This record gives sequence, C-alpha cells and structure tokens, in this order.
Amino acid sequence: MDKTALIFGAGKTGRGFAAHLAYLGGYRIILIDKDLSLISDLREAGQYEIQVLGKERMNCTIKPSGVFHIDDVSWVDHFVVTALVFTAVFGNNLEVLAGSLAPAFARRFREYPGRALTVITCENFTNAAAILRKMVQDKLRGGAEGSVGGAAEGDAGGEDAGSDVEGKADRWILEKAGFSESMILRTCLDAGADQSPLTIRAQNYFELPCDGDAVKEELSVYGLKPLPNFANQLRRKIFTYNCINAVITYLGAQKGYSQLYEAGNDVAILAIARKAARETSLAQVAGFGFDAGEQEEWVEAAFAKFADVNIPDPIERNGADPARKLGREDRLIGPALLALRYGIYPEGLLKGIMACLDYRDPGKKFTLSDRIREKGVGWVLKEVCGLSEEEPLFLLISEQVLKTI
Repeated sequence: MDKTALIFGAGKTGRGFAAHLAYLGGYRIILIDKDLSLISDLREAGQYEIQVLGKERMNCTIKPSGVFHIDDVSWVDHFVVTALVFTAVFGNNLEVLAGSLAPAFARRFREYPGRALTVITCENFTNAAAILRKMVQDKLRGGAEGSVGGAAEGDAGGEDAGSDVEGKADRWILEKAGFSESMILRTCLDAGADQSPLTIRAQNYFELPCDGDAVKEELSVYGLKPLPNFANQLRRKIFTYNCINAVITYLGAQKGYSQLYEAGNDVAILAIARKAARETSLAQVAGFGFDAGEQEEWVEAAFAKFADVNIPDPIERNGADPARKLGREDRLIGPALLALRYGIYPEGLLKGIMACLDYRDPGKKFTLSDRIREKGVGWVLKEVCGLSEEEPLFLLISEQVLKTI
C-alpha cells in the first residue's frame, strides 16, 4: 500500500495539524482543496512552513507531493491506493465532500476491493465521521459514481461498476473503509506579519486522539492515539477541554481581555474555572467511569494551554456563536446537567453559563441576555439550551438571571 496521506481541506487544521502529523510519520502529503487561490499559491511555492510555538526544534518544511483542486480528478489516482485520508473541511461542507468522495470510493471498490482505508475526520463537529460515511453510502446507492468533484466525466465512472457498487457499497464500506472521528486539541494560527502567508503557527501539541474501533489497520501517523469507547472520550473532550475554555473565554470577555492567555492567567477567573473543572470532572468520573488521575491530566493540559502566552488566540474566536455553545449537550449545559445528576452543585459552571449569556458576538445585534429581556428567560432556556421547566438546572439559571435584572 502506498504510504501517502490525502488531506481534504488545506486550511489551518488540514495542512497545519493533520498533514504535519502524517509528515512526521513518514507519509507523503497530498493536499486537496476547493480554494483556487490557495491551490495556486501552494503549487507556486512548492512548500510551506510549520512553526511550532514554544518548541522551535519541531519546526519543519513540508513539500507536498501533490496539490489538487477538488474538481481535478487526478487526486483519485492517489485515493485508490492509499490507506490514509484526513478531512478538515468544516462540518457544513461534508455533504459536498461526500459527493466528490463517492465516485472515488466506487473506483477503489472496482480496482482494489481488498485494500483497507481509514478516513480520519478532523472537523471539530460532532459525529462528523458517521455523518460523512452515511453521506458517501447514500450517494453511492444513488448512483453518484459517474463523476468526481463535480466534473462532468471522470475515471471513477462506468455503468457496470455502478451497478456493482450500488448493490455492495454498504457491506464493502463497513468492512474495508473505516471512518474515524478525531479530537482536535491543537490550535493552529495564520502566519505572522513577517512570514509567508502559507506558514502555519501551531501549538506545541502532537496528539490526535481518534476512534480506535474505526481504524482499519495500523497507521504510523505521529501522535495518532486510537482510543476505545470513543463516544465517551469525545464527550470528555467537550465536557472538559471545551468547558474550561468556555468559562475562561466568557469571563475574560466580561473583563475586556482580547487574548485567551490573558484570561487564562487571571487569578480571579482561574478560581472560577478551576471550580467548574472540578465539578465537571467529578461528574464525568461518576457518570462515565473515567479514571480520576487521567481526568486530572486532561484538566491540567487544558489550563496549561489556555495560559500559554506563546499562543495568540483571540477571545473573539473562542467566544463565537454562544447560542450553539449553550446547547443541551454542549460544553456548559451538558456538564452542569451531569453534575446535578450526581448531586454536585455546579457553582463554577453556572458562572460560566451566565457569562456566556452576556457575551456579545461582534457584529451581532443581540446578546442572549437581550433575548431574555425581550422574550423571557424561559424562552431562551427552552429554545437555546433545550431545558424543560421541571429540570433543576432550568430553575437554577432562572434564579441567577433574576438576580441580575
């Protein structure tokens, strides 16, 4: 099997994390994207730099073996023989990507049906792997094998092959193609003012946890960490890492900080964030059966990252879309519900929730607090947070809101 990694999505996460780890594992790198300008710049430069913040000895220059636009069917020649694919295209682009992947899978099925393939999704989007797999299967069953990347014709087509794929796609993909969800824990930033625009500034973090049950064969990707019981592991990431980030971010915004590390080094904010971290950790150990020592390692790694002055990460980026982050299963409401289930009062988490309600997205007319004044706290808690009036958390948040009006 060809030791080449295909990266769909050549943005910061794709070329700055997935490609970096694959490169350090000895893979040749193929970058595929829909941005014509980015493709042109990468081809002209022939390389790009990874600057590891705070660990310069890990800096490297990556020279991709190929750079393709998604509509250029030439990338399919590499797809049919590789064992490793990464996606980093943002969750709202998965369906379009599936339309390009389906005919490539059809050709691979015809030419190399016995070869296993692992697709690792790096989307920071819940259930991205399962969603992408279903979309690819649906498009195969619907006869999407006639074109690649939107091109009118391509090598991945053929009427005879189409009928075979339509009848066998489900079983073949389940047996030979693993779609593995991953956790993105590295922050990747655009180039500095004095650097090439293609340069990626990356956090000094080299682990990529993923769904180990979906990895079809042993891979030598640097830092890849296949984990069992990944659904709970992914929930731990959201309830620990994202939770702590949210508390620090929204409290930092209230104090007028512009950078995450400023809030992450504020003693008063840290006291609240530590309290929230303890609440969510106790709840997860009780609810998910995690080892307490391992959970503490997650917590300390999160606090270390958010206080790292080498990572210029804007509060504005971290705080964006507060309504989504107050969803029932997300980083603040989810841990608070779990804490209450196990008799843990979510004092720190409540302060994070209140700060999130008060956060104003730049360019947005209303904060969630404005919506509370307009429509009432019950409307926001039901429509945004997914809570019912009978739940203790509904009552606790309502009490906190009443104190601020």
